[in-house]
Amino acid sequence: MNSASQNFPHHLGVLRERMLHPTNYEQAVSYFLEEFAGDSEFVRASDQEQMPHLVSVLGNVVSKAVGESVELDGALVSYLCEHRFVHGNARAAGRIVIFFYFEEADTGMVILIPGVRGETEIARFKLAGGLINPLRN
Repeated sequence: MNSASQNFPHHLGVLRERMLHPTNYEQAVSYFLEEFAGDSEFVRASDQEQMPHLVSVLGNVVSKAVGESVELDGALVSYLCEHRFVHGNARAAGRIVIFFYFEEADTGMVILIPGVRGETEIARFKLAGGLINPLRN
């Protein structure tokens, strides 16, 4: 538990595989929360980044989930550059938003707590044109 930093390639590979499952997104969410969320070395290995394109897309995903236009508040975006993995959190519409995104797969997940219809809402997303980061492009 909370051991992602002990072997990033392995744990990111497992997370990516679970995220790409065609229907069972809960496996990826559980794995992220168990192996990454409480791993302080994982957090320290990641750099805070300004990624307005990603934050905008996340705002759209969350807005669709809650059924009305919402803004993300306090978005914290972190980037594990060596592994091209983005993760972070925010608040929106009185909910906690947790997200992660794999650049090479151009796919990410948003976890909304509490969800609209229950404890957790999960959505998978892609970025049209990939991740746009003016500091790195």
